[in-house]
Amino acid sequence: MRKTILMAAFALLCVAVSLAQRVKTTANYRVIPLPRQIQMLKTPGFTLNAQTRIVYPKGNEVLKKDAQMLSDYLFDMTRIRLVTTSNRAAKNVIVLATGLQNDNKEAYRLRVNKDKIEINGATAAGTFYGIQTLRKSVSIVRAQQVVFPAAVITDSPRFAYRGAMLDVARHFFNMDEVKNFIDILALHNINRFHWHLTDDQGWRIEIKKYPRLTEVSAFRPETVIDNDARTFDGKPHGGFYTQQQARDIVKYAADRNIMVVPEIDMPGHMVGALAAYPELGCTGGPYKVRNYWGIAEEVLCAGNDKTLQFAKDVLAEVMDVFPGDYINIGGDECIKKNWEKCPKCQAKIKEMNLKADGRHTAEQRLQSYFMSAVADFITSKGRKVAGWDEILEGGIAPNATVLSWRGMEGGIEAARLGHDAIMCPTSHMYFDYYQTEDRENEPVAFNGFIPIEKTYSFNPVAPELTAQEAKHIIGVQANVWTEHIETYSHVQYMLLPRLAAASEVQWTMPESKNFDDFANRMPQLLIIYNSKGYNYGKHLFNVKMEVSPASQPRSVLVKLLALKSAKIYYTLDGTTPTKQSTLYTRPFVVGQSCTLKAVAVYPELTTQVLTENFMLSKSTMCPIKFNVKPHPAYAGSSEHELVNGLYGSYIYKTGKWLGYAGEDLDVVLDLGQSTTIDRVKVNTLVNAGAWIMPARGVILSVSDDGTHFKEVYNQPYPPMEANRPQYLDAKNITLPHLSARYLQVKVLSERSMPDWHRYKGKTAFVFVDEISVE
Repeated sequence: MRKTILMAAFALLCVAVSLAQRVKTTANYRVIPLPRQIQMLKTPGFTLNAQTRIVYPKGNEVLKKDAQMLSDYLFDMTRIRLVTTSNRAAKNVIVLATGLQNDNKEAYRLRVNKDKIEINGATAAGTFYGIQTLRKSVSIVRAQQVVFPAAVITDSPRFAYRGAMLDVARHFFNMDEVKNFIDILALHNINRFHWHLTDDQGWRIEIKKYPRLTEVSAFRPETVIDNDARTFDGKPHGGFYTQQQARDIVKYAADRNIMVVPEIDMPGHMVGALAAYPELGCTGGPYKVRNYWGIAEEVLCAGNDKTLQFAKDVLAEVMDVFPGDYINIGGDECIKKNWEKCPKCQAKIKEMNLKADGRHTAEQRLQSYFMSAVADFITSKGRKVAGWDEILEGGIAPNATVLSWRGMEGGIEAARLGHDAIMCPTSHMYFDYYQTEDRENEPVAFNGFIPIEKTYSFNPVAPELTAQEAKHIIGVQANVWTEHIETYSHVQYMLLPRLAAASEVQWTMPESKNFDDFANRMPQLLIIYNSKGYNYGKHLFNVKMEVSPASQPRSVLVKLLALKSAKIYYTLDGTTPTKQSTLYTRPFVVGQSCTLKAVAVYPELTTQVLTENFMLSKSTMCPIKFNVKPHPAYAGSSEHELVNGLYGSYIYKTGKWLGYAGEDLDVVLDLGQSTTIDRVKVNTLVNAGAWIMPARGVILSVSDDGTHFKEVYNQPYPPMEANRPQYLDAKNITLPHLSARYLQVKVLSERSMPDWHRYKGKTAFVFVDEISVE
C-alpha cells in the first residue's frame, strides 16, 4: 500500500539542488525499469572521475557511437566530460563490449569492480540498455566524483516488442520534438516508436507520387475547441515531414536502438487523403480535411481497384523510407455505411463471392479482402504487417500482428489463432486519458481515467492463455493520441511518469514488480526528468482518500494517504489548507455534509489540493443488497459506492460509478429502522459516445420487513435526443410522506443503442453513482 512506501529516495529529489554542490555521490542500481538481477558485492567499488575513459572495441562504429552517447549522458548528470577511446587500459575505464552469450539479443551484464565497469551485451542493443542502467543509477547531478558500488547486474527484457506511439496527425510536432520523444523512449528501454502519420485530420508524410497529400491533406483551416463541435479556434494547423526528414528520424531512432513503425491507417481514418484525391472515396466528395474529432463515415472505396493501387503506391514509398520490420496499416474504426450503398463495393463483394455469416457481414469480408491484399503486398517486400484489433474481423492476413486496443479480447483471440499480439488496451495504456480525477485542475483530456497505479498493474498475458498461446503476446505499447494535445510540453505531461510504469510492465518480470517499490524508486528517475526539463505529472505524490462506514450511523470514516515523507493538512469548511490547518494523524469521521480539502506537503513540494464534496443523507453508508450485479468492469471501488456520500464526475472510470450493460440497476437499501422518506435522489451519467445512455425510468418500492415490497413510484423517461453532449442527470424524486426501513430502487436501462447512434443495436449502459434519501 502507498501508505507504507519508504520514501528515502524521494529525499534525493527534494534536496537535489543543495546536494549538487557536493563533490561525491554513490550510484544506485535500482533503476526503472528494474533490472532482472542485481548482485551487490562486498569488494571496493569504482570511482568515476575526470580521468576515467570510456573504451570501445577498435573498428566497432556502433559501440564508438554508444561510447560517445554514454559520455554525453554522464556529462549531463555530473558535468564530468569523459574521453572515449579504442585504446585498452587496465584501470579507471568503462569498457563496452558485445561478447555476452545469451539467447536474448537485448541481454547485458554490467560488472563493477574497483578498476573498471564493464558493460557486455549479447548485441549492441544489450550494451545500450546496460548504458541506460548505468546512466540512471547516478542519482545526483553535478557530482565531481561518482562511486559505483561493486556489483554484477544481469538483465534482459520480458518482452521483445516494447513500444510507444505518438499521434502526429491530429496535432503536428516538429523534428526536434519527435527526436525528444525518441530520447524519452530510450531512457525507458523502449525499442519501438510507432509513428501515427495519417488520419482524417492530417497527412504528415511526403509521398512523391501523390503530391497533393502534402499540398492539401497536411493542412486544415481551424480546429474544434475541446469536444464542442460548435466552436473552432480559427487557427490554421498543419505540417508534414519530407522523406529525407523521416529518414533522419529513422537514423536518430536507430542510434538509440529504436525501430520506427510507421502507420498509414486504412481504409478508415482517410478523410485527409480523400480531400486531396476524392475519386478514392465511394461518393466522390467533395471532402475536406476534418477539423473535428470522432469517427468519419467517409472511408476509402474498397471496391475501386484504383484505391488498392493507391494504397500499394503509398506503402511502396513508405517502405523505402522506413526499413524496419513492421509496417502498420491501421484497419480500425472503418464505418461501412457507404460501402453498403456503393455500387463498386457491392460489385466487388459479388465478384469475390464475399458472403455474410453468423459473425461477419459481407462488408466486413470486403475489408478483410482489401486489407489482405495490402498485407500481401507488404509481406512480398519482406516486411511484417501490423494493425489494430479490428483486422480480426472478417478474417485476417496469415502473418499479421494484432495491436489489441479495445481490451484484452483482441490479443487473446489473435494468440489463439496463432498470430502475434501487442497489448495496448484503453484500460491501461492510453495516455491521452486523465491521470487524476481532479479534471478541473488538469488540461483537457480524453474522458477516461488511467492513474499511474493502473498502468503499473497491467498484466498483458491473460491467465486463460496456454503456455504456447502466451508466446504470441510479444509486447506491450503505450499510446499517446493527440486530439486534445496541442503542444509538445503537453505530450510530455501526459506521457510522464506513466511511461515509467509502462516500461516496467514491458521489461521487468511480474514476480519482481511491486508498486510500492516502484514509487520508492521513481524520485531517482525524476532527477533526470528535472535535469532534462521534462514536463511531467506529479500525481504520484498527491493525497488519496479512502472512505468506509463509521461506527456512527449515516457517517463516513475518512482515511487520507500520501507517500510516507509527506505531512497532510486538511480542512472541512471548503477553505484551502495550509500548514496552519489541521494536521492529519489518523482516520476521522465526517458526520455531516461538507467540503474536504487536503494537501500533502513534502520538504520541497506541496501537491495539488484534493477536493471532495460529501453530501450525506439518511442512506449514507447503509447496508445495500444488489438484486442485479453491476458489470464487472464498472462495479465501483467498494460495496458502499452508491451510498458513500460522494458524487462522480464526468470521468466514468474512476470507480465512483456503477455501470449496468443491458440490465437494470436493482438494489435494496436498509435504512436500519423505519424512517420517514420524503425525497430520493438518483444520480446518473449520460455519455452516448461511450454507450452510456440515460435512464428510461425509475421505480421505487418500500418495505418494513425486506421481503414484501409496495411500489410507491414508477416514472418512465423519454429517450435521449440525438447527439446530445454528455451530462450529469440527477433524478430528484418527491414522495408523499411515508415511512419504511427498506427502499428498493430500480433504474431502468436503455438496453441497446438507438437507431441514430453509429453503433445502433449494441448493448447500452446505465451508470449510477449515488442514491440519497431525505
